[in-house]
Amino acid sequence: MSQKQAEQTKRRPNILFIQTDQQRVDTLRSYGGTVCQTPHLNRLAEESVVFENAYASCPVCTPARASMQTGLYPFKHGMQTNSYGMGSMVQELPDTPRLLSRQLERQRYSIGYTGKWHLGFGPEMDKWLRGNLAHIRFPDIAGGFRSLPTDVGYEGDDFAGHGGGGMTYPQFRQYLQDNGLTWREENKVTGHFEWHYAAELTSPVESTVEYFLTERAIHYIDEFRRRDKPFFFSLNFWGPHEPYIAPTRFLDLYRDAKLEPWPNFYDDNEGKPSIHRIKQGNTRQWDDFVPYIKHYYAFMSSIDEQIGRLLDYLKRHDLYDDTVIIFTADHGESLGIHGGLCDKSFFMYEETCRIPLIVKPAAGMQEARRETSFVGTCDIHATILDLAGVGTLPEGTDGRSFAPMLAGEPVENWPDCVVTEGAGLEAAMFTQRMLRKSHYKYVFNCGDKDELYDLAADPHEMVNLVDDGRYRETLADMRQSLADWMVVHDDGLLRQYKRLRM
Repeated sequence: MSQKQAEQTKRRPNILFIQTDQQRVDTLRSYGGTVCQTPHLNRLAEESVVFENAYASCPVCTPARASMQTGLYPFKHGMQTNSYGMGSMVQELPDTPRLLSRQLERQRYSIGYTGKWHLGFGPEMDKWLRGNLAHIRFPDIAGGFRSLPTDVGYEGDDFAGHGGGGMTYPQFRQYLQDNGLTWREENKVTGHFEWHYAAELTSPVESTVEYFLTERAIHYIDEFRRRDKPFFFSLNFWGPHEPYIAPTRFLDLYRDAKLEPWPNFYDDNEGKPSIHRIKQGNTRQWDDFVPYIKHYYAFMSSIDEQIGRLLDYLKRHDLYDDTVIIFTADHGESLGIHGGLCDKSFFMYEETCRIPLIVKPAAGMQEARRETSFVGTCDIHATILDLAGVGTLPEGTDGRSFAPMLAGEPVENWPDCVVTEGAGLEAAMFTQRMLRKSHYKYVFNCGDKDELYDLAADPHEMVNLVDDGRYRETLADMRQSLADWMVVHDDGLLRQYKRLRM
C-alpha cells in the first residue's frame, strides 16, 4: 500500500455501532420519554443527530438484522421471518461480497462483533427443531452450512441462534466462572403472554449479560486501536427484549413509580384488522402490565450504564473524537398497546416499527440536531459504507447514505416516504407493507383490512380511516406511492398488490 493510501485509510473514522433488541423510542428522553432513565444515551444525544423518523425494515429480529448486514429489504435477502421459522426462505445469512463485513474488509477496516446475531445457527440446529419444522430437511442444515459472525469476516464472538437473552451460552457461563460470579434470578413474574417473563437479578451487575458484552467490546476495541487502521465494532445487546431481566439496583428506580396507561391502551380496536389478535395478551388490565414495563425500563437503564462505560473507555483512550457512534435498535416493542398487544409483528404501529437512531459524528457537535427525513435500516447500512469510503454501493442496495445529513447538508432527491415490510411470524405467515409519507401511515394487510392513520391528528393510531370517505383521495395517493416504491425497489409483491388494491 502506498503512503497516500495509508494516510487516507488512517483518516477514515472509527465506527462504533450499538444496537439494542426490541427497544421502544419512548425509553429515551430525546424521543419524548419521561420515565425510563438513560442518562448516558441522553448525554450522547446532546452531541448527536437525532433522527425523528427512523423505521425498521421489518419489526422482527432476523429480517431487520439481515437488512442491516446486506442493505436489502427482507423480500430481497430472503430472511423474511425469524430463521428456522415458517416463511423464511433463507436460514443462514449467505456470505456474499455485499455484506457489511466484506465491504468494510475491502476498505481495510478492523471489524468486530459481539452479542446477538440471530442470522445463523449451523447444522446443530437440527436437534433444536420442534413440531412440524422437525420434519423439514433444511438445505442449510443438509449442506452443513453455518453463518456466524466469524464465518462472514468479523473478529469476535459467535452466539448461534436467537439466544433467549444470552445467559445460557457457554462463553457467558465461563465468564461467570472465571470471575467468581453467579446468575441469580428471583421474584419471577409470568402470565401476560405465552413464554414472556420478567425477573429480578439479585447477583451483582457484573453478572449481567450486558456487562459481559461490554467487556467483550472493550477487549476487541483495545486490540483494534493498536493497529494502524480504523475499526468498525458492532455491539449488539439482547435487551431490552424479553425475558425482562432487571438488576436490583435498576429495578429500585421504578418500584414506586406510578405508570399511567399508554394513551392507546384502551383502544377497542373497532375497524382494525383481526390479525392483530394473534398478539393479544392474556390480560386486559393495565395493572397487570405494569410489572413487566418496570422491568423493561430497568433492563434498559442497565444497558444504558454499560453504554456509558464503553463511551468512557473511548474517551480515556482518545478514541471518542475520532469515532462515529451509531445507536439504534432492530425494531420496537408493544408492551400492552391497543388493548393489550404483546411482542411485535402482525401490526405496524409506531411502537414496533419506529426505531431510535442517534448518530454522533466523529468530530462531535456543539449541540444536538434533529433530522426529520424518513430513514430506514437499509439507509444505516449504506451510511456506514459511505463513512468507511465505499464509493459505489453494491448493486440492488435498497438504502442511501444519510452521511451528508450528519454535517447538516441536504441530500438531493431524498425519498419522501419509508416502508416497513412484514411477513408474519412463527407458523402464521402474513404479508404486509407499511408506508409512512408526510403525516400519514398506510398499511397494506394482504387478506385482511387495510389501515390508514393521520398521525398529526391521531398520533396514537386509534382511528383507522381506511373506510372514511373524506380520506378517499389520501388513501389513493398512499396506495399509489406504495406501488411506486415497489417499482423502485423491485418488490415482487407489486403485481398481486395492484390486483388487490388498485
